[in-house]
Amino acid sequence: MSARYTPKEIHPSIFEQVLSVTGGYMSGNVTDSKVTAAGNKHTQVWMAEYWKGILLWLVLIIPVIAMLPWLKEHVGKPAVLAAFFSGIIAWLSLGYWGLQKNRGLLTWEEIEAVRSALDLNENQTLYLDCLRYIEECSILDNEQKKTWRAALYQALDQAVTLEKLSSEMTHSAGGKDHAESLTEIERLEALADRSSDPVAQKAYTESANLARDRMAKWDGVAVQAERTEAHLELTRQTLLKTRDTLKSLSLEQQRTVYVDLEPLRANLGRIQSDAYEIQRAIEELREI
Repeated sequence: MSARYTPKEIHPSIFEQVLSVTGGYMSGNVTDSKVTAAGNKHTQVWMAEYWKGILLWLVLIIPVIAMLPWLKEHVGKPAVLAAFFSGIIAWLSLGYWGLQKNRGLLTWEEIEAVRSALDLNENQTLYLDCLRYIEECSILDNEQKKTWRAALYQALDQAVTLEKLSSEMTHSAGGKDHAESLTEIERLEALADRSSDPVAQKAYTESANLARDRMAKWDGVAVQAERTEAHLELTRQTLLKTRDTLKSLSLEQQRTVYVDLEPLRANLGRIQSDAYEIQRAIEELREI
């Protein structure tokens, strides 16, 4: 039986998409051919994984039915009906419990079955590639695999956060708003220089100072936006290198290759630490 993973082991951005695809397929309201194909493949994988449990559940109804003649002969019709319906309810409840228990778990084969129907960005794709090669690395023991899954989970988690922050910071610091603010400062300074009235000149100068102070905040945001982009690129390159190293490890099955993974894991840890610092700096800027 394949290993089963929870949302704590597979990143929610992947886990929830898989459940969404399989849930949509099961509902029958699907128009996307990719989802239909993925759903069919997932059903085959799911049945191959759980057919023994399903068969056992079906067999359990036999004792309930087999007892009916004996109950009818020794107890009476009302008691037979009560026992029958009680048995059916217990049987259905057991099946529902088993279904719900396994619905919150995913095997690697289930993830691969629906992968073509998932909406993945590059980091999510690299994350899944890395997980696949970890699964294929027989040279890694369970503890090493668990450690690497956790490191990759954190890396993708930080990438998701950084992508969101990058979008926010780019919108706040760049483009038309930023250029218009610079033009506005220049306009106010020119008006102050040309003004012959001291009161008006003072007002224009103060307005320019206020606009400059406001721009100082956005300059800080622009710096953090640049740092965010840099760390996203570092995350991408680290995941690329990790994927290639894990692929080599899965193919060669040599522990000499495993040594190459350690610096990459250190990189993932540093990315997490730096991402936290970026988040904190951005929060401080928002409070200004």
